[in-house]
Amino acid sequence: MLIVSQNKEKVLWFGRAFNALEYSEQVNHKGKKETVRHTICISDGCLEEIAEYQTKERCLQVLKDFCGAYENECYTVEFFDTAAQATRPAMYKKNIVYEFPAE
Repeated sequence: MLIVSQNKEKVLWFGRAFNALEYSEQVNHKGKKETVRHTICISDGCLEEIAEYQTKERCLQVLKDFCGAYENECYTVEFFDTAAQATRPAMYKKNIVYEFPAE
């Protein structure tokens, strides 16, 4: 499954090069001001931010939506070459693209 980052600047191949999506919360301190960032990261051993939302709940909902899209990816019996369908019945992976929502 291909993933398009929230800012539309990255296309990543989930399940091949990257195997995990996870919620991450960072607390940044600048002087006396504290800011909390709620992000979704993709991992291949190192975390890389691909989306940021206002709340933890929104991040978790987006992850749940991604899981739903991933479940629907699975397999298809559709062929690109319909002439080959009769001679080579098989199942193929669907090509799905998931784009992280802006908000």
